[in-house]
Amino acid sequence: MPVRDQALWSLAEPAIRDALEKMSRVVAEDKKIDSYDSYPVVEMKEGEIFPAFKTQYHVPDFRKVFGWGSGFQSRPFTYEGIQGFAELVSYVKTQADYASFLGVGRTESSDLLAEMAEFGARGLILEVAARHADARGFEWDEEYALSRYLEVETWWRGGKLPVDIFVPIVNVSFEDDQLQLSDSVSIERITDEQHQARVIGLKPYERDDWLVRAYTHAVVIRNSASVEWPFLMGREQWNVFPYDQVDRVVHAVSILVSEPTGYDQVCFIPDGWSHGYRRTLPMVTHAFSAERYDRQISRGKFSPTETLSSEQGSRVADFYSALEVAHPQVSLAARRLQLASLREDELDEIVDLCVGIEALLGGTTAGDTTYKLGIRGAAVLTRAKYQRSEMVAQLIKKVYAYRSNIVHGQVKYEKKRIVSLDGKQFLATDIAGILLREILAVMLREPDLISKIDNDRVIFELLDSRGPVASEGC
Repeated sequence: MPVRDQALWSLAEPAIRDALEKMSRVVAEDKKIDSYDSYPVVEMKEGEIFPAFKTQYHVPDFRKVFGWGSGFQSRPFTYEGIQGFAELVSYVKTQADYASFLGVGRTESSDLLAEMAEFGARGLILEVAARHADARGFEWDEEYALSRYLEVETWWRGGKLPVDIFVPIVNVSFEDDQLQLSDSVSIERITDEQHQARVIGLKPYERDDWLVRAYTHAVVIRNSASVEWPFLMGREQWNVFPYDQVDRVVHAVSILVSEPTGYDQVCFIPDGWSHGYRRTLPMVTHAFSAERYDRQISRGKFSPTETLSSEQGSRVADFYSALEVAHPQVSLAARRLQLASLREDELDEIVDLCVGIEALLGGTTAGDTTYKLGIRGAAVLTRAKYQRSEMVAQLIKKVYAYRSNIVHGQVKYEKKRIVSLDGKQFLATDIAGILLREILAVMLREPDLISKIDNDRVIFELLDSRGPVASEGC
């Protein structure tokens, strides 16, 4: 990446070098360096797969070698004492693009412009110098310093800044370190350093939250999003967030497993630019909380019952690929499966699940809905090796009866809430979730089936033979 503003680099380079030299002197003279407020360290507890975070309070922050001189923030060196600092500030003040980036308009006072130029210049110098000190030590490495400068310069130039999306998947783990779902989408194991980076902006007590800890893997989406980050805003401004791609991964996982899952924390990784550094940590940056996770997850009390094997991971990848090109009714059913998991109220959950089942089995022909869903569901699930077709049909009818009583305002709907099966009792909602996942799995493995769902001959052939779906006359 070439330097876009050679004048800025020619002024910043000696200032960065001098700041680095002053940092080395403070270390050599064993002077006090103010630390990060609370620096997280990953701690794995015996028998657990999710990280815990302990806090270190004496991790030096080399940026804090400098301050404004005497007084409350008295530090070994001043910003003004950095070689070339004044010249760098003067140059920044003359550049309209940088003034705009720093949040100073043409009509703002010259005092405000001077203040913001100083603020921006010291950030540019110290972010690069401190990263150099932490990652390369104090011996000047111009190639490394230039690379870091270019990342910050790209941020200063403004506009749409490319990012990779990094979204931890809650409560589900994978045996494989990486699952490639498409050219740009993957599921990847979160490293200890990435864990540290994603929580460093949180308070120590927040890091103990189950929805901060309960992750081993993340959805990573490359080349799909951008942000804008004006200096004064203090954080990113999203253009478009690819919820559909993240949700599709959750759909693929949820079809395969019954464990509550979803996502909450949303992070991003700057691609070729930087808004600042934290020691040697990767640039995984906390963005916001999406709250798109199964409400069954109880903070601090839930843990996954299994880690998905390589074979199961491959099935997740297959489901994801199928969902990318799925029939709209199949996509709708997958969305309803996810929406059901987000519901606080069981009554809303059963409605979502039944909408999903009806989207897959209802078709377009007229007829008794309960009968259609029962017979078609039984037929489709022969493709999932369900041998007791009559039982499947009855279960679907009972589930749909519970849904109908709710949506039609029947006050005695509670009588339909429990479903009996082989002498045992189950919640109708749980049965509906299993049925929807199983039918979705069949429809994704056999994508032509959804277009034949109104064909009675196909349905009865499935029930009679449990063989391949007929294609003649469909």
